[in-house]
Amino acid sequence: MLEQNQPLLRFTLLSSRFGSLVSQHDPRGWEDVGAQLHRDGKLHGLTTEYTVELAFIKEAKKYLSQAYQLAGIEAEVELLIEIFDPNDFLWHVYYQGRLDFTGRSETATEFRCQAEKTGFTQKFLNRADTTVDLLGRDSISGTSLAALEPVSVELHSKAIRKRYEAVTPASPLPPLPDYVTDGESRFKVLYFGFGSPAIDDFGVQEVGGGGVTVPTGNTSPEVAIYTTVERGRFSFDINLLSRLRIQRANGRGDFDKADGEVYFRINNEQPVKLASFRESGIAGEFRYNLTAPYKVTRTLEIGDKVYFYGRLHVYDISGPAIGPYQFTVLVDMLPGSYFKMEAETQTDATMCPGLLAYEALDRLAQATTDSAVAFRSDFFGRTDTSPAYAVDGEGSLTYVTGGFQARGFPLAEKSLFATWQGLFGSLSDAWWLGTGIERLPTGQEVVRVEQASYFYSDEVVLELAQSISDALPDKEGTLVSNLVERELTDRYYNQVETGYRKWQAQQVNGLDEFNTRREWSLPLSLIQGTYSAVGEYITSGFYIESVRRNRYDATSTTDTGADNDLFLICVLRDAERGFVTERNQLFTELTGVFSPDTVYNARLSPARVLRRHAPVLAAGLQPQRSKSVRFRFGEGNNAFASRLFGEATAVVENADIPVADLGAPLWLNQAYSFTAPCTWRDAVRVLARPTGRVRFTTERGERAEGWILDFKHTLSRQQADFTLLRCHTNSAR
Repeated sequence: MLEQNQPLLRFTLLSSRFGSLVSQHDPRGWEDVGAQLHRDGKLHGLTTEYTVELAFIKEAKKYLSQAYQLAGIEAEVELLIEIFDPNDFLWHVYYQGRLDFTGRSETATEFRCQAEKTGFTQKFLNRADTTVDLLGRDSISGTSLAALEPVSVELHSKAIRKRYEAVTPASPLPPLPDYVTDGESRFKVLYFGFGSPAIDDFGVQEVGGGGVTVPTGNTSPEVAIYTTVERGRFSFDINLLSRLRIQRANGRGDFDKADGEVYFRINNEQPVKLASFRESGIAGEFRYNLTAPYKVTRTLEIGDKVYFYGRLHVYDISGPAIGPYQFTVLVDMLPGSYFKMEAETQTDATMCPGLLAYEALDRLAQATTDSAVAFRSDFFGRTDTSPAYAVDGEGSLTYVTGGFQARGFPLAEKSLFATWQGLFGSLSDAWWLGTGIERLPTGQEVVRVEQASYFYSDEVVLELAQSISDALPDKEGTLVSNLVERELTDRYYNQVETGYRKWQAQQVNGLDEFNTRREWSLPLSLIQGTYSAVGEYITSGFYIESVRRNRYDATSTTDTGADNDLFLICVLRDAERGFVTERNQLFTELTGVFSPDTVYNARLSPARVLRRHAPVLAAGLQPQRSKSVRFRFGEGNNAFASRLFGEATAVVENADIPVADLGAPLWLNQAYSFTAPCTWRDAVRVLARPTGRVRFTTERGERAEGWILDFKHTLSRQQADFTLLRCHTNSAR
């Protein structure tokens, strides 16, 4: 029997197989029906829950039993709870969500199960870590999705400084012998093996040494020691210290003369003679210290060949009376010899398929929820997305691609895969994002992604009419505390880390990379906690470039270890090409970095990431506004500084940051908890706009506002338990 002030409810079961059924008998347990809201501290958005267990009887029991017999615990049945408003004579939706059959219990007279999060929300949360083919045509459950056309962006060449350095050790390996006999073997090309390289960014590997016979008629038999695969200014520093030995191998014969030269050459240019000798009167045994220091810097193009070699001619030979003669040729490398090469290299730009962030997140939301309409974001939306937005959002020109795509693998062989958890997590770390479930005006639920501040609206959605009592009577009539204000200790931090987990490209340039990981200390001593915004996706320009240069056509059967890596790349609109990579176009200053005009992702640097997350840090540091967030540790290049057009000062990666420069927080790390009267109309208003503020007044007339952390409404009692995050400043309205 309903009490006079209790609402009139209607319960409807919905399924695609059995249609709709308006229950003529309220389920047992309906008195405990109530909506719950919970805000995720990391994701900032709110989810709605209805965890009450209901016992359905009569025709509703039969309906649910049939659904269970057909599909078991995977049965898809939704429960619609509506409230009748006698003022407008309309039924208003209080809850619509899937019933949870996993905890089903059934007797001869009732079917018990729980109402859960909405089916859309439940699917989304359960599949957030499921891998999705972003260019595929099916959702996780097999629902057909519209084709998604990848966007091809030309990846520019990030200048990379490369080095090669081979130094002959104190105890070099013995030389490989070559031999002079009759005929053409008297003419030799000499190569100089400096030993295993200590640094080999070019992939030259070890250059072999020794003599090679010049075939008759071949006027240019030399083999290049390196063929360039990049263009740039190449500097060569060579110090040849060697001993040439020619001696009888079988004790027979004699030779009188030996001529030799050492050359350096690029392509088929005139060779540079570095050393030479013409010796006679040798009488069968010859030793000569062959030295050749040389330094030169040249601009080379892709495919240019580098030669370093010697020439030897042994002649005026007197053979033995009986049997053939044979002379051994040996080139001993002496300690102190070295071959060094260094260059600032670039290659041709290459096309790379991928998706902009909006389409990537949209497809992930579609695939995880089995819904064609599943995603909205002003932050990532653009004027040319579907649906179109009025302007390009702040993060709309963030491009998503992978290692296979950067290397040029055909999409038919290697598609682009991601998970919601992975992509959103990295985007959130870089941009300070939040996500939650919203309803469009059509009633369709969608995943909403925005900058985190979106989920802390200035709108007051509920102003409680009655002042909040300091104490309320319990069941026995004893007064117990009601309004409690407490510190949220898990929101205080004494250190912060930002940046990116993976950034090293196994090259010396790693020390120049700025999109790495950094740490700062906060001026709190009684709290131990780290605020982390370290992404798994890669933004390192050197890493992207090293993967990009390792082309598919050259190493299509080789697993580079980076093929499954995923990248975020800032791009810009271009009238002719659609989108181009962002380099230095938006910056008035880029210092402390090699080749600033070829950088990638300067807007995503760790120090800039920290500033985007500043409201979270500032919330716990208001009494410390005269102190600083102190730089403590950083990987890679910590001296990088950048200043966008319009910025007064540069952002320096290893700089301390005054707490006052973090700006004003949105909230304070304090919570209000209390129970208060809350009508079903109040609850519906809160459920419709859960990101808004709740305003209340204490018994002492103090006005306060907070955002919902937890909200539990009990429909039958028309009251709610509130836990609110204290607003830093009250709304002016």
